[in-house]
Amino acid sequence: MLRDWQNRTEHSYLTVIYGRRRIGKTRLVEEAFQDARMIKFEGLQGQPSSAQRQHFLNQLAEASGRHEYRLIKTSDWIELLRLLAEFTREQTRSQPLILFFDEFQWLAAERTRLVSSLKYVWDNLLSHQRVHLILCGSVSSFLVKKVLHSKALYGRIQLELPLQPLSVPEIQGVFRPQRSIREVIELYMVMGGVPQYLQMVDPTRSVRLNLERLCFSPNGYLLREFDRIFASHFGTSIHYRTVLSTLALKPYANRAQLQKACRLDSGGRLTQYLEDLELAGFVDCYNPVDKPLARRIKRYRIVDPYVSFYFRFIKPAQSKIQRLRGQPSLGQFVTEKKLAVWRGLAFEHVCQQHTDLIAEKLGFGAVSHQAGSWFSRGDNGSGSQIDLMFVRADRVITLCEIKFQDARIGKSVVAEIERKRTRFPNPKKMTVETVLISASGVTDELLKEGYFNRILELETLFA
Repeated sequence: MLRDWQNRTEHSYLTVIYGRRRIGKTRLVEEAFQDARMIKFEGLQGQPSSAQRQHFLNQLAEASGRHEYRLIKTSDWIELLRLLAEFTREQTRSQPLILFFDEFQWLAAERTRLVSSLKYVWDNLLSHQRVHLILCGSVSSFLVKKVLHSKALYGRIQLELPLQPLSVPEIQGVFRPQRSIREVIELYMVMGGVPQYLQMVDPTRSVRLNLERLCFSPNGYLLREFDRIFASHFGTSIHYRTVLSTLALKPYANRAQLQKACRLDSGGRLTQYLEDLELAGFVDCYNPVDKPLARRIKRYRIVDPYVSFYFRFIKPAQSKIQRLRGQPSLGQFVTEKKLAVWRGLAFEHVCQQHTDLIAEKLGFGAVSHQAGSWFSRGDNGSGSQIDLMFVRADRVITLCEIKFQDARIGKSVVAEIERKRTRFPNPKKMTVETVLISASGVTDELLKEGYFNRILELETLFA
């Protein structure tokens, strides 16, 4: 999509790219346009507008060779962008040019003044040149709310590209055949599809040894990574941290529980915090799959695997890890029981991230469907939840039970699913099919029951 512009170089083009830090936005742009002429401007994290403007001038002076630009003193972004347009007008007479504004939210000091100034210079100068302007940033809330949804740039952006983490099939080749598919999934449950984290993994060593080195040693990169990415998104705000720490302990919390944890009165502040966390890719809000618009029963969960793992296991042990002398051991900080519970929830999330793949493996990928969890209200323990469900246009409901454990799944799971099945309302009397997704296989006894329409094991699902 980015390269499409190279086939239409007689016109200017405006692109916005956003996504969490470490996801590979900068690398994507640089590799996509490695053979094109590019001028890159990068914002400075945590610096005020005056420092951002001076840094912009320094970068423009370096790119243009006009070192007198460094001496300009102004608080007017329009004046600085006019200088840029003056330089690019000369450059684009012979061939097109990429203008890459990286970490745009920092360059703007997270204010809208640069956005409105850019609108003026784009309309009157840059859009008449052969320029591809790329605005890229890791603070998605700013890029979405202040750029994409701004009146200033409305109707001017040709491409919006939210960059997502890699999927399991996309990372398998890096670790197979040295690691089993189960170990690949275990890595994914901690690091997700974040390229920079996955590059740090040593595929010749087990998952446990990699986690001990990266997460539970005093110099481990992932020990303090949360503070780095959090500061770039939310600064020092305590409420964002409170929401995340609450969701780590209550994976299916509702709004009232989060409001109480943050000690906030009813109003829009919590809504803003949740929206920002969603845009950052840290949190997701969801409804029962059969009631997608029911606002009062929404639930929230952490969807970034590393953030979830950090709050569950790294943060509680951080001070102990920092005092550690000698070789770390996972058992020093995490009990096997807690790990087992977490793996179950984390594997559910992996499957929820790969619903299109599951639908394809089950043979109804081409059928229109809605996918998600289902739950009934009951904060006093009387509620019920189904891990994953597909409501299909061919009048079939596919109910999936997801298990990640060491032992094979026995026939006791049948009674467990039947309880959930009977609680699920089916007013349209649609056919209900049951599917088991298992990381450890099943017993012969369960196979003999013939209860499940399909059983998907890891080797089948991610083959």
